[in-house]
Amino acid sequence: MMIAPRLKSLLQICAIGVLLCSPAVGAYGQNLTVLSDSPESYVVKQGDTLWDIASLFLDEPWRWPEIWQKNPAVQDPDLIYPGDVLNLVYVDGSPRIVMERGGRQVVRLSPQVRESPLLSPIPVIARQALRGFLAENRIIDKADYDSAPYILASATDNLIMGAGHEAYVRGDWASSVNHYEVFRLGAAYIDEESDELLGQEAINLGEITIVADESDGIKRALIVSSKEELKAGDRLLPRETSPLDPSFFPSTPSSSTRGQIVGLLDNKSKAAQYESIVIDIGARDGLRVGDILSIQRSVAPARDPISNKSVALPAMEIGLVLTYRTFEKLSYGVILSLTQPSAKGDVVSAP
Repeated sequence: MMIAPRLKSLLQICAIGVLLCSPAVGAYGQNLTVLSDSPESYVVKQGDTLWDIASLFLDEPWRWPEIWQKNPAVQDPDLIYPGDVLNLVYVDGSPRIVMERGGRQVVRLSPQVRESPLLSPIPVIARQALRGFLAENRIIDKADYDSAPYILASATDNLIMGAGHEAYVRGDWASSVNHYEVFRLGAAYIDEESDELLGQEAINLGEITIVADESDGIKRALIVSSKEELKAGDRLLPRETSPLDPSFFPSTPSSSTRGQIVGLLDNKSKAAQYESIVIDIGARDGLRVGDILSIQRSVAPARDPISNKSVALPAMEIGLVLTYRTFEKLSYGVILSLTQPSAKGDVVSAP
C-alpha cells in the first residue's frame, strides 16, 4: 500500500486513549496479516505517530486496535512515549504488540509534590492543524437555511465585507449564541436513480461574533474571518464544535458499505490528494466519522480476442478516503492517497 509522507502527519489525529484497548483479533471478519519484514521490536522515537508505527507492522494500519495488547504492569498503559519498546509476540498463534516502558527522565514540580515526565506521549494533531485539509461546509435542510439569520448590510459602508469589518445582521436569534458561521447555498445532491434529495449543501464562508444588540432583531457583528467576500443575504448558523474527535483512530465500515463520489469542492472536475469529496452514503448506511474507504475506478470492458465477446473487468483501486463528517444521507471525506485523480462517479467501499 502506498502511504504518502503527508498522510503520516495528517493521521496523527490517531488518539492513544481510544485505540489502546484489547479487542479480539479478527473482529473485522478478516485474517490479520503482519508484514513479513515487520520488526520483532521497535523503539518509539520522538516525532513518531501511531500511524507510522502501525504501518511498520501492518499492511492495513487502521487495524492496529486488533493487534494492540495493553500491558497492565506499566504506569499509564494507554499512553506511548518516545523510548518505549514495542514487541511483536504471538498469543495462541495470533499476533500481538506488547509495550515495555522505556526509561524516562522525570522532573519534580514544586510546590506540589508530583512528578512529570520530560517527554510527552505520541502527539495528537488538533483540529486547527487540519483546517487546510477539511471543508467546513454542511449538509442542511433547505427550510432551516431559509429561516436562519442573515447579513443585512455593512455597518461601515464598506463596498466589500470581509474579516475585520462590522456588519448588521438580522433574524430570530438563539438566546445564548454569539458565535456564528456564515454560509451560502451550494449544490443540491439528488440520487440519479431514485430522484431522492440526498441533501442541500451550504458553503462555509467565514465566522462572525455578535458584538451589540440594536433593535427589531437587528444586531451588530464583527466578521472574524472570511474565505471570500461576504454579501447581504448570506445566512448565519450557530458555530459547531468539530465532529472530528481528535481522539479517534481510523476504522473500517461494514463490508457491505458501498457508494460513490457525487461532489467535488469548488466545482472542480477532478480531485487530488488531501482534497475533500462528497459521497452519497451517510449515517443511515452505518458510515461513521473516521471510517476509511477505498476509492475504485471502473474499467471499460475489454473485447476478448478469441471469443470476440465483451468481457467485464474488475474495478481498480486508485486511493483511500477518510470520512470526517457524516450526515443522514451524505458524508464528507478527505482523500489520503491516490494513484490517479479522482472524479464524480468513482465508487467508494470498505477496503
